[in-house]
Amino acid sequence: MNVEVNLTTEEVVRATEGILINGDMGISFRGVSTDTRIIQPGFLFWALKGKNFDGHSFWRIAIDKGAKGLILSHFPEGFKIEQIPKTVSVILVKDTLKALGDLGNFWRKKLNLKVVGVTGSCGKTTTKELIFAILSSYFKTSKNLANYNNLIGVPLSILSFKNDTEVAVLEVGTNSPGEIEKLAKIIEPQVSVITCIYPAHLEGLGSIEGVLEEKIKLFENTSLNGTLVYNYDQSILRERVKVLPHRKISFGFDPSSDFFVSKFEVKDFKIKAWLKYQEKNYFVEIPNLGKHYILNLLASLAVAIHFGLNLKEILEKLGKEILLFSRIKIYQNTKLWIVDDTYNANPGSMKTALEFLSTLPVKNMKKIAILGDMKELGIYAKEFHIKIGREASLVVEEAYFIGEMAEKYAEGFLPSQKPFRIYPQVETFLKDLEAGLKFEKAVILVKGSRALKMERIVEKLLSIK
Repeated sequence: MNVEVNLTTEEVVRATEGILINGDMGISFRGVSTDTRIIQPGFLFWALKGKNFDGHSFWRIAIDKGAKGLILSHFPEGFKIEQIPKTVSVILVKDTLKALGDLGNFWRKKLNLKVVGVTGSCGKTTTKELIFAILSSYFKTSKNLANYNNLIGVPLSILSFKNDTEVAVLEVGTNSPGEIEKLAKIIEPQVSVITCIYPAHLEGLGSIEGVLEEKIKLFENTSLNGTLVYNYDQSILRERVKVLPHRKISFGFDPSSDFFVSKFEVKDFKIKAWLKYQEKNYFVEIPNLGKHYILNLLASLAVAIHFGLNLKEILEKLGKEILLFSRIKIYQNTKLWIVDDTYNANPGSMKTALEFLSTLPVKNMKKIAILGDMKELGIYAKEFHIKIGREASLVVEEAYFIGEMAEKYAEGFLPSQKPFRIYPQVETFLKDLEAGLKFEKAVILVKGSRALKMERIVEKLLSIK
């Protein structure tokens, strides 16, 4: 990845606590690159080590392509310092990944940003985008590049922010212990959001309690003068937040929340919600994007409260000057509605997708679910696939289960005595479609973990005439 940012060797050395072993402190860079395939002349090449590669192996290519600097944690094979041009800065650091985070933190401080941090088991990208849309109406605001929410993507996103940026909205994610704390120390948020806590990435985090303890690190590393925004409906989160000394704004459907939904209805293709905060009532009407969407919106509005913005004014702008964001896409033709929610899946997001499907006001159309595996659930995988199979049986008339856990979905679905089919992989389902498997007068939910690339099913369904 390439990020354009003007930096000097001195700034990089200072930020990373590195040692300059070639070049000089006055050499400047046009940007930072972690990929020699796309690096541009004048950039600083950052050698990161991944599961399948080590960026140190490409140092020579970087120089040949015009890199003005190298960040290394060791001397790679064939590297001889005396052969490096004096016009190229070579900086040695203990750990190139940590050093990238240090540089991101340096840039965050240099810009003197107000930072909003967002995490959660699901809904974090939607919430981040809603917060960004709201704050952009009032401040010069930036956010993560694409979905870059990890220890590489977050600092690179920060480095992409221009000098006039006032507020940054940064989503932070994890699949193993310790990542959220490291990310929180990079971004140093003044306001933080936890959307929800559900079983996700259990292979790395072990249990839902492990998920909570990982996510709560964002709150624990938020400025003591800042604000914590959290989902009050979840008792596990509500109880854990009590001990933290920060200002807090809770949200939810529970009337004990600081900011809650006092009345909610779905009619035709609209959601109508009556909201209440500090004895004041607010009304919002938006397209039906699911009941869970209102929680994401409440979290975003709570951030607006932190910034002292006018809620009534914001709600009047929603869907107009302030655009709504949703991962779920709905495609329609004469025979089918396809609900494309293929970005990723865990038990929480799968449940909310099925709830959304249940609210769609369709007449004389069969509701069908095509569900792929939910990955990274570890020893809990069988249990949660059975549970979601049972949830699906309450919503749909027909189901297609795909992947290693397809039989477990079916185990939960079976008591409903509704028709279903099992497929070991997406490819076998696609072959059935090509062989003549037909869907007519149906609304179809397609969802599964990213590893299955379930979007291929959506593409195929859309191509069928």
